[in-house]
Amino acid sequence: MTAQGIDARRTRQRQARERLTALLVLLGTAFLIGCLVGCLVGRIFAAGPSVEPPAAPADPTVSTVPQSEAPAPEGSQLAPESTPEPVRHRDDIVSEGRLLSYELQDIMQDCCERYNVPYALALAIAEVESHFDPDAQSSTNDYGLMQINKINHAWLKDLGMDPLTYAGNIEAGVYMIGQQLEAYGDPELAVMAYNNGPTGARRLWDAGIYQTEHSRKVMEAFERWTSILED
Repeated sequence: MTAQGIDARRTRQRQARERLTALLVLLGTAFLIGCLVGCLVGRIFAAGPSVEPPAAPADPTVSTVPQSEAPAPEGSQLAPESTPEPVRHRDDIVSEGRLLSYELQDIMQDCCERYNVPYALALAIAEVESHFDPDAQSSTNDYGLMQINKINHAWLKDLGMDPLTYAGNIEAGVYMIGQQLEAYGDPELAVMAYNNGPTGARRLWDAGIYQTEHSRKVMEAFERWTSILED
């Protein structure tokens, strides 16, 4: 082989080596790029989609429903509005400066409930009859707060009421006016029968008299006590 042939051969070998080196560099570069792309893609998928984290669970002890709209517990019922209890002991149950004691107020209210008598009417009778003096006694043998005449004591005692005791006198008077209210249905007629007895009241009615000075006073007091008790 001539010198020219040897040079040509060396030239081809050098060019082949250069092309191989370039190819290796190209493959190495492509490999590195692939690795970088793979890492980047891996990180993206590992991170997942970009979403806001879920809100922290609400505290179960704190209601998120407005108080006015919160449902009542199952099976529960709204409590009815309470009705205020009537005042039993009052300091304005007074006649001529004499207070009807709390104890006697209790007794009279209980008797009125038992015999269906308006409390104001019982107070009116007691005021006109005795001005709330439980020890009152008249010249015509009328006794106590309700001025029960002696002629009625025996049969009232048979019913278990002693007009000579404070409690018995109040119960007897309320019982008697209750009977008259049931019989006549009119407060003033009942008061006339209470004061004059059924027979005496009947005589007055037969004569066309349906009001006496006594019944007028009681009815005026009845109206006044009704107004006072409503305050």
